[in-house]
Amino acid sequence: MNNKYTAMMTLAGVVAMGMTSCEDKGKEQAAGALPPMPAAVVKTMKMHQQNVDLYSTWFGHLRGVEQAEIRPEVVGKLLRRVYKDGSLCQEGDILFEIDPSSYKAAVAQASASLEAAKAAVMQAEAANDQARQDVERYSGLVKSGSVSEKQYTDALQAARRSEAVLAAARAQVQLSQAALDNATINLDRCTIRAPFTGLASASSASIGELLSASGPALTSMSSIDPIRVDFVVPEKQMSSKVLDANFDSADQKSPIQEFELLVGDTVYEHKGTVVAVDSQVNRNTGTVNFIGHVSNPHLKLRAGAAVRVRAKTGEVKDALLVPSRALLSSMNHRYIYVVAPDKTPIGIDVQPGVEVVLEMPNGDGTTAPMLMQVVTGTVKPIADTLKEHGIENVTEAEVIVEGSQMAQRYAQMNMMKQKMGAPGPAYLMAPKPFVYTTPTSTVPSVTSQSKAE
Repeated sequence: MNNKYTAMMTLAGVVAMGMTSCEDKGKEQAAGALPPMPAAVVKTMKMHQQNVDLYSTWFGHLRGVEQAEIRPEVVGKLLRRVYKDGSLCQEGDILFEIDPSSYKAAVAQASASLEAAKAAVMQAEAANDQARQDVERYSGLVKSGSVSEKQYTDALQAARRSEAVLAAARAQVQLSQAALDNATINLDRCTIRAPFTGLASASSASIGELLSASGPALTSMSSIDPIRVDFVVPEKQMSSKVLDANFDSADQKSPIQEFELLVGDTVYEHKGTVVAVDSQVNRNTGTVNFIGHVSNPHLKLRAGAAVRVRAKTGEVKDALLVPSRALLSSMNHRYIYVVAPDKTPIGIDVQPGVEVVLEMPNGDGTTAPMLMQVVTGTVKPIADTLKEHGIENVTEAEVIVEGSQMAQRYAQMNMMKQKMGAPGPAYLMAPKPFVYTTPTSTVPSVTSQSKAE
């Protein structure tokens, strides 16, 4: 954009009228005319036009994708704490060790019981085989009369009893195996391991302390790469046309797909993605819960931290932008002042919009970051107002950046003069052209450089 600096006006008379006493006025009137005053310095920039993205910001907090309190599952004395407080632990790493003596003994006892049960099965199988053989032998002899019917019946009963003893022996093997498995599990629980990869917090447990499952947690763990961010979006934004415009696919689970994380005044280096959206609106707060994941390879983010989440929620087509410092306030209205073709200032009632940082021409062939603000006309479109004053192209309109207050005073007093129909002093007539100087570029804050909220 080419900055063209032109001349505009002088307000020496306005300043002189406010500072000259009644006695001095009389002397000057007796002398004839007001003394000439130096021209006021006024700086302008051309109005800028481009598409502007709209962003919304919400508050959230960080937590681990996986979070767990680490508690003992068996009773015993703490022998050793392996990990370092606050360190990153890999899944399966040993965190604590509990005295395993009694649990090793329980494993040995259960193992011996299992072996005894297996031996009992072998004995029962042998007795059952003998009983079955007797039944087979007696079944042939009872027909020839060599064996009595009673002997044959007794053999059948003995076979049935041996089968029952064998079944009981086999069941005892299963019980013994289960007891051994349980004893082995309890022994394994004497070694407490990390359930997932993450940071382990500091532990208050002391070596030699008697631990139990009902006691306090030994430590807590949080997986933080990726890290989870929980934030809420107001219901009205969820149902607004702005978000609906980005939520036009049946495959999308969220109207917000990607977001930025603001930690303090800093924009985090990695963007996050939304992974889940609550299906209901919270009746108490009127908000919808969102869950996002953010890559955290260098572990800069920690669970529990408060953050802000910013996401694109729309776009303003062909937005008109002016430097934020060009806006003036008066009677609950906001104004910008534009130089008309006759070099008089035109006041336009505007509605401020989003602020963005753009690289703007600096007047010397270079560019500099400048905080720009989207403006729209409150009474009528700004383009229509400019055309009424002979400015056909909005990007050719010279916006007063510095000296707006002087321009405002001039415009108001000139309007009063015209309404009153009074000739008035010479300094309220159309001003003589001025020579403008290059506007001074300002360096915005880190937050505004990232994108105004």
